[in-house]
Amino acid sequence: MSQSRLIGIIALLTWLMVGLPGLLYHLPEGFADWRWVATLFGFGAVFALDLRRPHLLLLGLAALAALALVLLRCNGYEGVLLALVAMQLGRRVGRVTGVTWILLQTALLAVADALQFSPRSAALLVPPYLGFQLVAYFVFHAMSREVALRSALAVSNAELRGVGQILADSGRMAERLRIAQELHDALGHHLTALSLNLEAALQLTHGTAHTSVATAQSLARRLLSDVRGIVAASRARDGIDLGEALQTLVGVVPRPRIHLDIPAGLRTSDPERAHTLLRCAQEMVTNAARHSQAENLWICVRSDGDTLRIEARDDGRGSESADGGFGIRGMRERLAQAGGELRVVSRPGHGFTVTALVPLRGGAT
Repeated sequence: MSQSRLIGIIALLTWLMVGLPGLLYHLPEGFADWRWVATLFGFGAVFALDLRRPHLLLLGLAALAALALVLLRCNGYEGVLLALVAMQLGRRVGRVTGVTWILLQTALLAVADALQFSPRSAALLVPPYLGFQLVAYFVFHAMSREVALRSALAVSNAELRGVGQILADSGRMAERLRIAQELHDALGHHLTALSLNLEAALQLTHGTAHTSVATAQSLARRLLSDVRGIVAASRARDGIDLGEALQTLVGVVPRPRIHLDIPAGLRTSDPERAHTLLRCAQEMVTNAARHSQAENLWICVRSDGDTLRIEARDDGRGSESADGGFGIRGMRERLAQAGGELRVVSRPGHGFTVTALVPLRGGAT
């Protein structure tokens, strides 16, 4: 079960446990404080929207709605809703920011409780609420770190397997090239010499012998042509299978779910550029797993002339800034060294779209 779904279930149960007693208190005998009811449903709506399109502004609004419920005075347990906000903070912000946020909203809770009930009530209720929030924050913070580390380990393991695939393909390419070169140089040389000698013998023979020599010369030329064709076909089939290397990379990543779209048989004869492509794909997967909190990642690879285009799009939380962190900068630098470029597009709630252009310079087949 994903963290978002788990938090959604916990939030629904908590919202019901806080809301139902309040509704029972407000609704009977026509004494309904619709401000409290509207604020309760407003909290639920904002929190649900934040689950679908995460944004700290929505979390702030949810926290204010919970504090407003306390000010509207019902059963005094509305502060429990702040623990739900703390859960979401645990997935998104660092410890300093998270604890500071929790302390601030707890201080506001103390003020609201003291105004509507009494300072004694605030002194009794606020410390447990602070403890609930801190526990919720650190539990989900630890869970997020564990998920991120597990995903990073899976991606690193997959990347090693992908590099191993590239190295294996490179070794096979080198061996095929050596055999093809031997065929071309040694056998081709002897067949050329044989053809020339048969050409000379053809001038010195007559009758049946002449016919036999002409046939032998024709066979020698055909054999030489066949050797050259075999060498050419071997070189044409050479190259690293990009699809196989990428499948090796993405096949063992547990989250996000990766949808790979790459033409069958797409190859490159340059191991260094294949490694660049693999590194870019690895960073795209890592970003989606560790930072975007995405459930799905779509990777599309296409060859456009001498340029290879790899595009990754996820359904994560996105960001207001498309500059990214060290991973994006590292990708940009690696592609720049290879003569390529990187394009990043992101919006809060709409995930990331990362496009890498890798020049192959005739290396793709």
